Amino acid sequence: MILMIILLLVIFLLFPSPVEARKKLPARKAVAANASLPGTGLKLRGDRQALLLTLTNLGKAKNLSYLLTYQAGEVGQGVDGSHDPALGNTQKELVFGTCSGNVCTYHQNLSEMIFRATIGLNDGRTLTRKYQIKI
Repeated sequence: MILMIILLLVIFLLFPSPVEARKKLPARKAVAANASLPGTGLKLRGDRQALLLTLTNLGKAKNLSYLLTYQAGEVGQGVDGSHDPALGNTQKELVFGTCSGNVCTYHQNLSEMIFRATIGLNDGRTLTRKYQIKI
């Protein structure tokens, strides 16, 4: 009996069954199509007291609005705005606080930060981009 088990084990080890490799999938066309759509890029400013918003590929956009909401301690805060796509690509700085002239008072204990951009396209469609930002 033991000899039979050893013989079967040797046969399975010497003559493995063929393995088929997964075939390479073609590139997704949707990614290439989205490359020409208007985009929003987000990055925290170096001191982490503001969000840098980059708006690109606005040629197909009719209108663009954005809303940034967050908690500062237990108080809800937010920044909203819009950009006329006819003015072209731009970068905006969304400060986490209030500014008067060159003096800013920054909010503390930030949490639950969410950025949402709504982009109306020339063909009538609406794109919504939503990002949760970790501070």
